[in-house]
Amino acid sequence: MKRSWVCFGVLLLTGCATSDPAPNFYNGAYYMAGDANCVTLQGVSPTRIACLNAKSQVSGYRDAMTDQQLMMYQQMQMQQQMINQQAAANIAANNQAMAAMRYPQMSTPQATPITPPGGNQVRCIGTGIYTNCRAY
Repeated sequence: MKRSWVCFGVLLLTGCATSDPAPNFYNGAYYMAGDANCVTLQGVSPTRIACLNAKSQVSGYRDAMTDQQLMMYQQMQMQQQMINQQAAANIAANNQAMAAMRYPQMSTPQATPITPPGGNQVRCIGTGIYTNCRAY
């Protein structure tokens, strides 16, 4: 909302480039402006503006919004804000639920030592440079 008020003040001099158009008050009426095709606006008549893009080229004309259009825009913005708040509340609730879960601590399993059939005996026979060892 603050950004819109800043746009209103700055719009006459430099424009307000945003990704989505929003109602801008100009010459006593609201106009959808602020998108890439309507960075700056100029009055053509009491109810019509010329939109200029970032290169100061006329990109089209827009008529003043009716009261119904303005109310519909405001209603849609409020609905979107409520949806965003509900989504944020759902995320917070999910985070709390996950933090509250207690997962059991798992211990490291103990490995059983492998014992050969005859015990842990190793016998080696050496002949010259060769040595042969076997576990029994």
